[in-house]
Amino acid sequence: MRVSKKRWWVPWAFLAVPLFMYILWVLAPIVQTLLMSFTKWDGMSSTSEFVAFDNFTRLFQNKVFWTSLKNNLYWLLLFVGIPVPFGLLIAMLFDMKLPGNKIYKTLFYLSMTLSFVVIAQIWSWIFEPRRGALSTFFQSLGIENLAQIQNGLAVFLLFIALPVALGFFIGWLFNRKLEYRSTKKRWYVRLIALAVMLIVSFIVYRITDFKVETSRMAERGFPWLSDPDFVTFSLIFAAIWRQIPYVMVLYLAGLKNVPPELVEASIVDGANWGQRFFAVILPMLKPATIVAITISVIDSLRAFDIVYAMTQGGPFNSSSVLANYMYIESFNNYRMGYGSSIAVIQFIITLGFIIVYLNNVVKTEG
Repeated sequence: MRVSKKRWWVPWAFLAVPLFMYILWVLAPIVQTLLMSFTKWDGMSSTSEFVAFDNFTRLFQNKVFWTSLKNNLYWLLLFVGIPVPFGLLIAMLFDMKLPGNKIYKTLFYLSMTLSFVVIAQIWSWIFEPRRGALSTFFQSLGIENLAQIQNGLAVFLLFIALPVALGFFIGWLFNRKLEYRSTKKRWYVRLIALAVMLIVSFIVYRITDFKVETSRMAERGFPWLSDPDFVTFSLIFAAIWRQIPYVMVLYLAGLKNVPPELVEASIVDGANWGQRFFAVILPMLKPATIVAITISVIDSLRAFDIVYAMTQGGPFNSSSVLANYMYIESFNNYRMGYGSSIAVIQFIITLGFIIVYLNNVVKTEG
């Protein structure tokens, strides 16, 4: 439906208010922050001093900035690597129409209704070193400190999980080479490759007498939020508890768009569960996956509430992230120009991921 030339102003009249609000509350602050990053201002004085790129120079020379950036990278990797696959797995389970599905969905989604400040308070109780739920749980299993957990996790990843993954991968390569059609023979190849890798892993473990270097603090108890080696991962774990249900909802919506006819046709063609999932279901979930990954990336880059509420970036700035560092420099240390330079760097990184997301959306819809 075309708008007549005489009434060209009608659409703009309807858009005027939202456009004005967007310019006032989004675009103007972005430009103001960018300009402020080139100044020295304490947020109180009526005048500011132009310092060009001095804020950025000092920022790149500051160890706290690089620690914050490194922690944001940890947030990004774990915030995508854990909630996305687990959210998909839980969504697949709920999509099976099991008894009590609606109740379980509601209970599982409850954490998403809580703010990060409330979640921070809950997990502060859970992470309490002496009587917290997590510490008490590990003590009931005979584990006395974090050093034991750190060693056990390292052994599991390096000498069990990695060999298992390599065993299945090598088995898959052999099956492609040998081209067995029998399912039993293909599984025999996989199991033989898996057994060989686990035996080699066990021999290496016994020969090397592997042990992880741990801090003295970790050897004394459960300093989940006071050990610099553990605090960032503890915060990420608490945030992931809230993120998984959100990703689950995205995948549940995506599963509704998977045509049952395609799944039924693959069953008729003799496809097993794995083949149905990877060849039929997962490709149909590509839009949901793109949204889940993009939102998880953006949420990881703007992580602030839970960090500030639980540790304020401590101990010794070891859990600091860019948003927390920006807030402390701007509002606690009254260095608005320096804080704005941190905000500009964070904005550029986030904008890069948003552009990639929008590019994918345009390609998908096109």
